[in-house]
Amino acid sequence: MNKNISKTEKGLLLIPIGGCSTIGMNLYAYVWNDQWILVDMGMGFDNALGRELLVPSPDLLVRNKSKIKALFITHSHEDHIGAIPYLWPRIECPIYGRSFAIEMVRDKLSQFEMASNVPLIKASTKSAIVIGDFKVEFIPVAHSTPESSALAITTPDGTVIHTGDWRLDDDPVLGTKTDEEKLRSYSTNSKDGVLALVCDSTNVFRDEMFGSEREVRSTIIKLVQDNPKNRVLITCFASNLARLETCYMAAKESGRQMAIAGRSLKRIERIARVSGYLSNIPAFLDDKKASSLDPSKVLLVCTGSQGERSSALNQMANDTHNAIKLNDEDIIIFSSRVIPGNEKAVVNMQNLLIGKGIKVISDGEDNIHASGHPSKAELHHLYSITNPNLLIPIHGETMQLCRHAEIAKAYGIPNVLVPRDGSVLKLTRNDPKIIETLEMETLAVDGHKLIPLDGQVYKQRQSLSSCGAVSVCISQGKGVIKLLDFVCYGLFENSEYNEEEDIRKDIASEIKLSLGNIAHKKLSPKDVKMPVEKIIRNILMDSIGKRPVIFVHLVQG
Repeated sequence: MNKNISKTEKGLLLIPIGGCSTIGMNLYAYVWNDQWILVDMGMGFDNALGRELLVPSPDLLVRNKSKIKALFITHSHEDHIGAIPYLWPRIECPIYGRSFAIEMVRDKLSQFEMASNVPLIKASTKSAIVIGDFKVEFIPVAHSTPESSALAITTPDGTVIHTGDWRLDDDPVLGTKTDEEKLRSYSTNSKDGVLALVCDSTNVFRDEMFGSEREVRSTIIKLVQDNPKNRVLITCFASNLARLETCYMAAKESGRQMAIAGRSLKRIERIARVSGYLSNIPAFLDDKKASSLDPSKVLLVCTGSQGERSSALNQMANDTHNAIKLNDEDIIIFSSRVIPGNEKAVVNMQNLLIGKGIKVISDGEDNIHASGHPSKAELHHLYSITNPNLLIPIHGETMQLCRHAEIAKAYGIPNVLVPRDGSVLKLTRNDPKIIETLEMETLAVDGHKLIPLDGQVYKQRQSLSSCGAVSVCISQGKGVIKLLDFVCYGLFENSEYNEEEDIRKDIASEIKLSLGNIAHKKLSPKDVKMPVEKIIRNILMDSIGKRPVIFVHLVQG
């Protein structure tokens, strides 16, 4: 596979750098005759080997840094803006987005002391932004965070509708409906109609539309009212401002005070109020204040809907939260869907809660969550009003992208291309195609570093976590090779000290017996270490059936 685009390739190209192999890490490059614009710069999530956050590698962008004119943000979710602090310093271009998304980006950058260095430009839905040969317009769409937008990207080769995350909701409780009239105008008023629809694939396995946020509001209010003597906790996506407003209404209607627990919820409340949202709602209590009130008079909204290790709800489930201690009279409502890949973490946390006698209500049992992504029925409706020549499914794993392609073909869209991260798609009216595939790497945010997911660090951590480790110190001198120290990690319980000591003696004896004839020779450290490693590996395999990672330290004695 190549690592860069052919220099001879002209015309309009789309390159998914992230977002077309997994849920999250959305990052897309549009290229027209060597001019680049980017759409979104998001992160993914993980919970293995000490990592939590993932970002796409910026290598391709760095190699083309001088050509990148701007980054456009469709909305404020972490899987669309979360990688900006990590990747933007590598490319340094202006960032355009609607007001709420820009304020979210600004707040995130301030945590890295970068906000003053980044050109953040608030865009309007009333006028287009012209950069080089690109004209970009923001089109309001319904989603679970305010001011979400699709983008109409017009070039000399035609207009692409990049949907971002969207759905149809004729009765949103916060924000605006999807602007179908504006979307339709690109099909009817453009010279050649919509060249390509680049479209959200998250919910392609659902045939019918989800209920509206207003229906969710009614359900949650009733659930809280039906449990007047219990403390009720709700966990949801922190960025779902409409859901926070719904929780406040449920608290108000049931005579409770609303409190929030978790840093991201406190951050969202702060930014929402600065941006003019929640203006008619009093400030939420914090978790410490909530802990001092009668549990039946509190509605506590907390982070943790995806089972995140550091979330407020996970701390409560593990009895490590510094303010809230759960009991068997509590009720917890999971007002969210589980993001693919997080199923195990969520189930483990729910099992902990249920094991404490706590009642858990999750999505599917009641109408307690409305998705922000389109079903098959909603996709059909979007096809009908945009009438695209080409459909490109994005924002999904391979099975979702392929299912979306099947839906589009069955509907009758003339051309369909299924990309993956690194695909280079040439967007033409008569012969659209994937012309090549570039190498794409995923990086993990590990402390203050970005580390390749398939690099040496995680390979070593995987080996250490699955096989354990042995560290030995040996001396070479005066015709003797001798074992000085032997320490095991992850191989023996404290109660197995005698077994560990027997193995240590066997290793010391075998080193003396097998290497005595070479101890007097002048050997390189490698020539001494390799046979010692082999002796340890064989003895441990014979005695406990494990092949640990072995570290041999050599001193001259």
